[in-house]
Amino acid sequence: MVDRKARRIALLDRIEEPAFVTYNLEKSDVSSIRYLTGFTGEGTLLLTRRESVLLTDSRYTEQARQETNGVVVEETRQWLSQGLFDALRRRSIRTIAFPAARASHHWVQSLDKAEADFVAIKDVALELRAIKDEGELDCLRRAAKIADTALDALLPEIRLGMSEAQVALKLEWLIRQGGAEHIAFDINASAGPNTALNHYNPFLGNRALQSGDFLLLDFGACVDGYRSDITRTLCVGPASDASKTIYDLVLRANQAAIDAAGEGKTGDSIDAVARNLIAAEGHGEHFGHGLGHGIGLEVHEAPRLAPGAADPIKAGMVFTIEPGVYLTGIGGVRIEDDVVATDGGLEVITAFPKDRLIEVGER
Repeated sequence: MVDRKARRIALLDRIEEPAFVTYNLEKSDVSSIRYLTGFTGEGTLLLTRRESVLLTDSRYTEQARQETNGVVVEETRQWLSQGLFDALRRRSIRTIAFPAARASHHWVQSLDKAEADFVAIKDVALELRAIKDEGELDCLRRAAKIADTALDALLPEIRLGMSEAQVALKLEWLIRQGGAEHIAFDINASAGPNTALNHYNPFLGNRALQSGDFLLLDFGACVDGYRSDITRTLCVGPASDASKTIYDLVLRANQAAIDAAGEGKTGDSIDAVARNLIAAEGHGEHFGHGLGHGIGLEVHEAPRLAPGAADPIKAGMVFTIEPGVYLTGIGGVRIEDDVVATDGGLEVITAFPKDRLIEVGER
């Protein structure tokens, strides 16, 4: 069973102030509140050494009681402002910390009406979430397996002439059918020159698959809130020698970074392994994004693997390794895996084959 009380205590141990508050309005901090309490709806979370209080309205009151344990649920329509201020006054709380990265400018302006001092601090819940416990790791492994299985089932269904949107829809259906809570994020199914666009929307471009196209699939599954994030690049029909060359380069960079990653290594040093390899082959300017990012309750968490990311990797961190080469007007290749840093090295939890450029779509 998840010990969320211990998580709340650990958070309070990291701050100087006697109380902490964060809120979820239209997903502003749904991840931290879920991590700390189990609640998945909208509301404000107030933490002190004496109690944990969840302020929410009638839409979520019963849900909050069902999803939480050891949390006081108080119903108020004004949980974002006056209801919070009243709760602070009743408890004689004069100073309270909040994560600046999660707060809107409008909310900060409303604090002038409170009889307490609000102190902006860093996102301490996000820092805590960087190290996953065994329950979290189990969810992440399951999310990765669902994604792997869905892609395996998708490949025989891909045909010349299908649109990118059709591919994305089929993949989403397979992920959901496989037992996912939902997809981890909007699926990127891009073909041909569109594969050079890092964050592509297949429902806007909607290109038809053509022979010789790269087909890039960036997707993931969500299990109990935890998300996988995998990318595989395929070829529609027979692959040219040029396509195989680019693919093999990205594969070598992916594997070299996996071999170099592990506890104690810094994000920038791991990034440099892949980046230098790609640059040595004349494609340095064609790899513009960071090598990877943490994953968990959010798609992008700590740690970062990118130039300037000097923080060391610690056991229990889960992150992506995703080098790429993108040629404008031609296409791109990205190979992304999810990995867990362990005491003994690294565990790769995405297992879909990547050892060669797989050809699909022509029968």
